[in-house]
Parts: sequence; C-alpha cells; structure tokens
Amino acid sequence: MSKRFSTKGLKRFFGELKRSKVGIAGFTLFLIFLLLALLFPYIGNMNDIKNWDNLQYWQDNPKAVPPCWATSNQFSTVRVVGEEKSDNLIVRTGEFENFTYKEYSFMYELKNVPPNEIIFSFNINYNSPVYVMLVLTRPDNKTLYLTGNPISGQYTSITNLFGVSPNSYTGSIRLPVSTYINNMVTDNTYILPWLQENNITLPIQDVYRLPSLAFNAIHEVLSPNMLETTSPTYLTGTYNWTIMFYSTGNFTVNVKEITALGGCYGIFGTDNVGRDLFMGLIYGIRWALIIGFSVSVISVLFGGLYGVIGGYLGGKTDEILLRVAQIFYSIPILPILILLAIIFRPSIWNVISMLIIFGWPSTAIVTRSMALQIKEETYVEAAKALGASSSRILLRYIFPQVLPYLFASMALSVPGAILTEASLSFLGLGDPSIVTWGRILNEAEIAGATINGYWWWVIPPGLMITLIGLTFILIGQALDTILNPKLKR
Repeated sequence: MSKRFSTKGLKRFFGELKRSKVGIAGFTLFLIFLLLALLFPYIGNMNDIKNWDNLQYWQDNPKAVPPCWATSNQFSTVRVVGEEKSDNLIVRTGEFENFTYKEYSFMYELKNVPPNEIIFSFNINYNSPVYVMLVLTRPDNKTLYLTGNPISGQYTSITNLFGVSPNSYTGSIRLPVSTYINNMVTDNTYILPWLQENNITLPIQDVYRLPSLAFNAIHEVLSPNMLETTSPTYLTGTYNWTIMFYSTGNFTVNVKEITALGGCYGIFGTDNVGRDLFMGLIYGIRWALIIGFSVSVISVLFGGLYGVIGGYLGGKTDEILLRVAQIFYSIPILPILILLAIIFRPSIWNVISMLIIFGWPSTAIVTRSMALQIKEETYVEAAKALGASSSRILLRYIFPQVLPYLFASMALSVPGAILTEASLSFLGLGDPSIVTWGRILNEAEIAGATINGYWWWVIPPGLMITLIGLTFILIGQALDTILNPKLKR
C-alpha cells in the first residue's frame, strides 16, 4: 500500500512539475550544467586544467585575445599537433647529394591580417652535424630564403635557429619565427637582399625600422613605401613555410607542434598567459556543483533535524538549542572565512566546511517553528497516546512534514554557497590548486582586464555564476510551489 502511495506521489509530483514553466526551465538548465560537468573529460582537455599554472604549457597560445566569433578581421589560430594528417602540413623525406633530409611544409590562408607569430616545435635526436633550411613561399609565388640554401652550397647550422648544439642533441627544440625574423642580422642577411631582388629599395629610415616590422612586412604587398603606411596592404592567399632538416649522419625528427598564432582564439578567448578560458569556464561547473550541493544538502538536513528536535522536545532543551543556533546565525560568515583563509592555507574543503558550519542555523530556526505547530496536531497526540517513542514521532510524523520546505531550501541555498566561494576566490583567498570562476575573475582583476578592455575574460565567468544561481532559484521556486500546498493555486 505504501509503495503504491509512493508511486502515485511521484507521478503526481512529476505531473505538476511538467505543468510548471519555472520548474522546466530550472531543471533543463541544471541538466545542461550537470552534463557539461560529467562530460568534461570527453568534451574538454584535462591536460589544460592540470597545467593551468604551468606557464610553459601555454607559451604557444595567443595572449589576451578575444573569441573568434566576436571579431571578423583577425587571423584565426592554426595548429598542427604531431605529424597527424592535416591539410596544413605536408611531410617529405629524401636524399640529395650526401645528405638525408626531412622536410615540413606548413600552410595557412591569409584573408585579412597575418598571424601574430609562427612557432615550430620539434622533438629531435642526432649525433652528427644537422643543418636547417627555412623558406617562405608567398601567394604571389615569390620565395624568401631565411637561411642558407643548400642547393647553392650555403649551409645553416641548427644552432643558428634553435640554439642547440650543432653536433649532438636529444630533446625538444622551439623556434618563434617572428623573433628570428625581427632581428637586424636576419634582416640584413636575407630580407633586405630579397626586397632588392624584387626591385624594392627601402629608404634608410625604413631600413632601421625593419627589425621591428619585418615579420609583418613579408606578408605585405611589395611596394617602395610599404613600411611607411599606417594601414599596410597584406597579400591574401596561401602562405607556405618550409623547414628542412638535413645531415650526412643519422638523425630523427618529429613534429611536436606547429602553430600560427592569431588575434583571436576559441569560444571564449585567452587570458594574458594564453590559457584557454573556455576550458576554465566549463571545468568550473564541476566545482560550482560540488560546493553548492555539498553545502546545501548537509547544512539544510542538519539544520532541519536540529530545529525539529528542539521544537518537539521544547522546554530548556529547546531554549539551549535555539540560543546556540542564534549565536551561529549572528556571526558574519564572510569575514570569518577571510580570517581563516589568511591564518590557514586556503583549501576548498576548508571553505566548504565553514559554509556548512555557519549555514545551518537559518534552516534550524524555521523548522523549529514548524515543529512547534506540527507537534500539536491530532495525529501526533494520537501517536503519543499509543505509546510511540519520541524518535519514531520525530522521524515518521514530524520530519516528513518539513521535507517540502527542506527540498526547496536546499535548491535556494546552492547559489549562496557558490557566490560565497566565488567572492573568496575573487579576493584571492580561494584554493589556488583548483580552477573556479571566482579564481578566473581574480586573475582578470590582477591583470587589469576591465581597464584593458578584455571583456571576454570578465563577462563569461560572471554570467556563469549568475546563470547557475538562476537555475537553482527557479528549481527552488518550483519545488516550493509543488510541495507546499499553501502556495498552490
């Protein structure tokens, strides 16, 4: 009989929930957040989160750039990881004269402006001298050699480009191309002669300016005054960077990563370190739900049971329990949390514990007043007359009557817990070992994101906090309406 009653009760609850637009909206948002949190290992990149504080890990990402959907005239980052099959990378091997070579052709399409940087990263192993050739082929089919040309008998050691030993080395090597090109030696040796071959003779003042403009200049339409204009005309089309390793001995080389960094990145852009903010925002959902649920469920259940016991027992016991709850209720939680974060090492579990310790009194005070009314009901008096124990009366007759309030209270208390943790993290007192929305906002504040106009670093985490708060407010209102008969219309 009780099972049938329970089934009917669940059917009635879900039937009323389907008719509640507020409830449908709240639970839909909650399911979206829950799925994003659970599926992060599949839709996100856990390595990004594990290396959030590893600045070297992010060195090949563009710094403080907006999301690509928010800008129409920026170069979109092109990246090739490993020697995977890609339309942007062609790998060739072969021999010429006495040399064995391995050649990589990296291509990208320029539509408006050139990339901010091009970075070649390889893993290499050799025990005899290795040489390198770097060549750019532009859309107008003009070829620019940025090293010696081995066909002409000009050999450039790997040391010149990558700064490693010319005779033996095992490990990774990295070349930021703009750093190599925006250099007086490279410009005088390769770029100025190339311009002269194409009938471009720069004025003396532009020759001195070239080291700061060379990387962009090789993407421009060639003209005598190309460096003097404030609005350069870039040559659109496909650019092909070819880098070739060659040696008379044995060597192995493989692509680690090749990147053309643009002025935009991903869905939510990057911060000033180059971290992918989308990853941080999606991963932050997990901690928001953990904090919100753990604090609300434990504090509300404990507070509810505490208040019911005090209200039912009455007398001095009730008086003592009430005064204890009022003392905890009167203590401002945020200053206490700030003080504890300064004294002890910031930890998310310390924050959760403090929120639970100081979060139960409000529920206890309300459920106490409810228990005072319920214990005067006829069915409670009848249970006493039949000899039911106090624990049975509390758990079977009184506590179930306050459950509707507790369910609604749980949902409504989640946003407060999330917001409190975000406030602590924003003040720099959160757990530095985890990625939360409050921490992202704190790092944005330190970097002056608002002053510098990095809106994509500030608005999305703020919206996420607002949206998840709204989610549980909608759920709480729906539950309160469905489970509380006095609020039904």
